[in-house]
Amino acid sequence: MDAPTLPPDVPRRVDRRAGAALLTQLYFSISPRTLEAWPLTWRHVNGKAFCETVELFALAEAKLNAAPAIRGGRSPQPQQAA
Repeated sequence: MDAPTLPPDVPRRVDRRAGAALLTQLYFSISPRTLEAWPLTWRHVNGKAFCETVELFALAEAKLNAAPAIRGGRSPQPQQAA
């Protein structure tokens, strides 16, 4: 799995709230509470949990790529017998 390239204004490490905001902006909607269940390496500093942004983005890309593509729209109407 290739590490995603970070935009220049993104911090190297983020807490759950900032990570959820970045993922919502760049990938898909997510809450900070959801990130608690993700298998990320968290470092606890001054009572806050931080993870590497590269690791967070890599996991988000993996989840996005693993999601099935579902085509929307209505189903065609079945042909009625005359």
